[in-house]
Amino acid sequence: MNKIIPVPFVLAIIRYKSKYLLTKREEVDPRDPKGFYGKWQLPGGGIDFNETAEEAVLREVKEEVGMDVKIFSLVPYIINSLRNNWQGHGIIYLCHPNKDNLRVKLNSESKSFGWFSHKEIKTLKTLPGVKEVIKTAEKIT
Repeated sequence: MNKIIPVPFVLAIIRYKSKYLLTKREEVDPRDPKGFYGKWQLPGGGIDFNETAEEAVLREVKEEVGMDVKIFSLVPYIINSLRNNWQGHGIIYLCHPNKDNLRVKLNSESKSFGWFSHKEIKTLKTLPGVKEVIKTAEKIT
């Protein structure tokens, strides 16, 4: 029997003046369940060898949205993501843009972005867990 070993990954909740930055998924990963394409998501990804979770989230944000952020808080919520023969556990950080720099430069993983209130996010088609982690982040001041 093949054993699946869960992989840690990081996500960044980037908040600025009660709005959250989400990107719209463009990249198609063959491991993804049907329906992931075109959904709103949080920036994030895998943790490289010899990299801390904090370093990974800062790197992933820079790679995916071209933004420098500072970590404000660890979010007390773990996303358990299952995709075919892959399982990941997401470590989530609440981040703020550095120096009010809101310029976003997307990489190929996303096709658009937006700044949304918690109320607006409730109406969006998001990847699993996004709405729940934003709700948890709302409690962090």
